[in-house]
Amino acid sequence: MSSSSIHSTTGTIASAYKKIAQNARPDMDIVLDNHHDRKVYTTFDALSGKVNITAPHDARFDEIQITFEGIVRTAIENLSPHTVKSRTTARHNFLKLVMPIKESDYPQPRVAEAGRTYIFPFNFVVPDQLLPRACSHSVVGDHVQHAHMQLPPSMGDRTLSIRDDLAPDMAIVDYGVRVKVIRSRDRDGKEMVLAEGMKKLHIIPAVAEAPPMNIRDADKDYALSKTKSLKKGMFSGKLGKITVSAEQPGALVIPSPTATATTQPTTMATVNLRFDPHDATSQPPRLGGLTTKIKSTTFFSTRPAVDFPAHFSQQVHFETTRGIYDTSVAINSRCVESVVWTQQCSSPAYSRRGSSTSTSSSDDCSSDNVHTPPQKENNTYYTASILVPITLPASKHWIPTFHSCITSRAYCIALSLTIHTPGTGVPASTVNLYVPVQIAADGNNGRRASITAEEAAIELAEQEAEEYLRPRVLEVPREELIGRSVLGSSDLELPPSYDAFAPRRVVDPGRG
Repeated sequence: MSSSSIHSTTGTIASAYKKIAQNARPDMDIVLDNHHDRKVYTTFDALSGKVNITAPHDARFDEIQITFEGIVRTAIENLSPHTVKSRTTARHNFLKLVMPIKESDYPQPRVAEAGRTYIFPFNFVVPDQLLPRACSHSVVGDHVQHAHMQLPPSMGDRTLSIRDDLAPDMAIVDYGVRVKVIRSRDRDGKEMVLAEGMKKLHIIPAVAEAPPMNIRDADKDYALSKTKSLKKGMFSGKLGKITVSAEQPGALVIPSPTATATTQPTTMATVNLRFDPHDATSQPPRLGGLTTKIKSTTFFSTRPAVDFPAHFSQQVHFETTRGIYDTSVAINSRCVESVVWTQQCSSPAYSRRGSSTSTSSSDDCSSDNVHTPPQKENNTYYTASILVPITLPASKHWIPTFHSCITSRAYCIALSLTIHTPGTGVPASTVNLYVPVQIAADGNNGRRASITAEEAAIELAEQEAEEYLRPRVLEVPREELIGRSVLGSSDLELPPSYDAFAPRRVVDPGRG
């Protein structure tokens, strides 16, 4: 090989390395104050910090963009053979706050010198809700739009929490501080991103406790009451009917990230039992075990939802743009055989009690009511109640209940009660209830993010200007508006007296 070819190859490699060095991207470091890897932020928390940008070579730029963003990404697997794509994806940028940068913070001219570090500070606050433009699609009611304008929690990102948040890979909610170095292209003015970086943040916004859900008859996702017929034995007669019902419990409230207590969110559910015997000789059945689970459901879609999603709604069955991910976590399992039944006596239909007992509201069979005629049918029944404590397991990372435009998270408590009959040869019966429950979050609603003295002075000046410019009109009212408000007037019409309504007496003129 000749020496000329060696020098030519060396020059080509040197020019390639020089070109790579010139095209190297700037080094970018996003630093947040008082931040660590597992820190959780909530509503009204301040996100303050700075961006350090170091250019490897002299580079011209036009603008530095620093934004606090919230993004939802969803994906649906395409099972249809008529499509080429394996999945359909959607992206919703529901939050974007822009940090203004002073002109004095930029270098003049706007050329980043090689090896020099430029510092750009930023300051954001986690808002308590989104702007109306975040949900501009059509919905069935204002309650749906109000829910879509609340901040969703971080979900589905395995880099933020070491514990499972029960979310699928097809639904991800991310927050972060994004920084872009932008330069406008000379030939057409189009913006080009020279460098870009993002610092992801873990956000759990404050979520207030909502009122109990209105469960409709067509809603098959939940079952708050079930009635089951029981038999005495395989070839015996009927034992009676048992009704198992439960009320919606209070919300499970996630404590504030700054709270010092480490107790898990807890609430209490009540299971009510009623046994109606088939005849007077039938006794209440023996109870077995009660198993409690919490079921997490993640709804996701590639199109905006017009209503709160549900398992058995028509849109889920007939639309291929929506998906559901269910998973359950066991809470506890205990024996309830020792539950005490209380005998009750129902009031007979179409009967009327005497006045001496009309104020009594007791349904106890031991009360003596002589005014009620004896009934031929059996009006005796038995009741019992079971208190079920519900505590969220610490092995999972729980997020609040939420509904956004393309993803939602809902929870319900699955209660499974085993009932044994006195006869042999009859297997134990099982009654399953599905009760909705909400997971809320405390956040920092009680305090507002700290503001600088300059911002406080601006707010005070705005309040004083508004108070000064508030219109005040003081004038004497017109005479027709006074009416009877002036006492002592000579032409004041007094209200009629009782004499004006007394019956008139007719006097016979012949009688003196």
